[in-house]
Amino acid sequence: MKSRSTDSLASSLPVRLAVVLLALGAVVLSGCAGTARGKQGSVYEARPQAVSAAQAPAPLQAPDAAALVVIRYPAMIHADAESIYVSSFAVNAIGGEVPYTVYGKAQTERIAQTVIAKSGYFAMSLYRELRDRLPEHTVLLSPHLVLWDEHEGLYSRPILASEQVPAALTIDFGTYTYPDVNEMMDSPPVTFGDLFTPLAVVRAGRWARPALNGLILASDDLAAASWRASEAQAMRDIAARAGEASVPQPASLDFIAFLAERDAPSMSLPLSAPGSGGERMTLEGYPLEKLQIPAERMDRLDEPGEYDPFAVTFSSGFAARVISLLRTIDIDRATFFQRQAALARFDPGLARVWYTRSEDESVRARLQLAEALVGAEREFLAAQSESIYGGTYSGDFGVRMRKIIAAEYRMLEERRRLARRQNMTTAVAALALAGSVYGATVSTTASAAMVASLSGVSLVGSVWAMNKSLDTRSESAEVSEKFIARMAPTFERQMSVQMEWLESREVITARGFGEFRNKTLSLYQSRVRSMAVSVDDRCQFSAPGLDAPGAWWGACVDGRASGRGFGVAMSGERSVEYLGEARDGRPQGTGAMVSRRAGATPVYYEGEFSGGRLDGVVWVESAGEAPRLRHYRDGVDTGRAEPNERVGFSYTQAAAPSGAAQ
Repeated sequence: MKSRSTDSLASSLPVRLAVVLLALGAVVLSGCAGTARGKQGSVYEARPQAVSAAQAPAPLQAPDAAALVVIRYPAMIHADAESIYVSSFAVNAIGGEVPYTVYGKAQTERIAQTVIAKSGYFAMSLYRELRDRLPEHTVLLSPHLVLWDEHEGLYSRPILASEQVPAALTIDFGTYTYPDVNEMMDSPPVTFGDLFTPLAVVRAGRWARPALNGLILASDDLAAASWRASEAQAMRDIAARAGEASVPQPASLDFIAFLAERDAPSMSLPLSAPGSGGERMTLEGYPLEKLQIPAERMDRLDEPGEYDPFAVTFSSGFAARVISLLRTIDIDRATFFQRQAALARFDPGLARVWYTRSEDESVRARLQLAEALVGAEREFLAAQSESIYGGTYSGDFGVRMRKIIAAEYRMLEERRRLARRQNMTTAVAALALAGSVYGATVSTTASAAMVASLSGVSLVGSVWAMNKSLDTRSESAEVSEKFIARMAPTFERQMSVQMEWLESREVITARGFGEFRNKTLSLYQSRVRSMAVSVDDRCQFSAPGLDAPGAWWGACVDGRASGRGFGVAMSGERSVEYLGEARDGRPQGTGAMVSRRAGATPVYYEGEFSGGRLDGVVWVESAGEAPRLRHYRDGVDTGRAEPNERVGFSYTQAAAPSGAAQ
């Protein structure tokens, strides 16, 4: 149901006709009285349960050089990207079709800006919930800058270095508002006053869920775009490793990837219901929810301190779901390849040896120092995240945002009260008020009626009429400095991190992450010990069915993979990645393999190999199905295997060799 805009009518038509049309609009407005409301609780709403000490799950732990969760969200938009971002926002509207005439409206541009501003504000609620429930320094924030160029189109990049730290899960978070202001009182999603619409995507490290390219959970409207983005990022990663290039940049935010798509084909995905927790390899679909914060909680929004009504309605329950997902994944498996990439920044040679899982003392000592430094970077970035939280939520930005949200809420409550009274005069005034909030210019007559009827209601509360202090554009190339100045005033204060390895302690003090990394690199180079183990950087790896030889990082004999390591091969539309034992350039012994073909979902195999083929007891994971244990003979599935037959495979611990040359 759409309410017609009144700005041009009031200025161009005779007063009598304008009043008639306003009255008709009021009838429409009163007919939509119940639609300016949302659900009282999310599908992830937290439900307190009495749990005894014996029933309480064991605390989650992260490897010393890894985080448990990184929260990504849009924080700023570059001036060059603004016009394409706004038009894409209108073209790809979630919740219905947007009239073409809306695309160029100033209100639509403002709404597009508020998606970024409010996403950054509400992300702090989710951050706090996870930070308070997970081990110290294991939850990081990664604000993104929205960019555009003629080669990549619309995309986003992290402003800080948080995504360079290995992480078990990443969460793309944002709040959404339908682009057409005339629809605010109708059914489309909106984040305004006490109403908000969260969007979220949760990923694990790709090898934790290879059959789904790492995806675990996605808002229904983003699911297809998230799937395509995950698949494309996986292919970039495989190509980089095959060419022995550096790991590619982090992928864009899923919401930005969704906006960047044009006429994307529909696709069938292996979806499951929220919180289903089934054994099948499926993507958990999060329905589009317009949630409403209870009035008694909104009335406390202006209270000093950090009272958070958003937590009770959504983020507390969603954080509980994220923690439950963390308990279902193998964290070592999820972070294994990210940890290798982090080590490569300090020591490329050590990063190659990492795949061998060598127990040599010289390797262990070097690895311990490198991982201690990665852990120190994680701790420094955790302190930066805390500064972002303080500046965004508790600082000037947060104070202004809460005032805006409170004013929006009062406007909505007044509109609801007027609709309930079904009073024509006051409903006309409410329509005029809406026009004012959305940036419309009403006639003197309408303005006078509005002020006379609703003089106690704030007319400047809407984010869509907010002043430039909450503008999220960046005109400068010094993006991080502008972000720090705007969101976190104390962000660049001097910080110190104490790191420990072997029996040594070192305190590293720096004012920014760039300085901190320079110091960690210098420290590593000054303290590093030589390794007694090395690997050939020109070693071939072959996979059955692929003509082209691949690359191998690990033990090597006569130029061929022999021993433990990691190999990748690509040929045409097929690719194979393999971690484990090899001989004569092919998989031999125990290992894990991801096989993919264009147009099909990847399949993960873990178990026994011989001559490059599956041969023995193998654990198989594929999209839409429950993982299964099978017997293979020379690459052919011969039937079901029993759980007690499964061959153990560890991602981080050295395994006993199984017929592989050492």
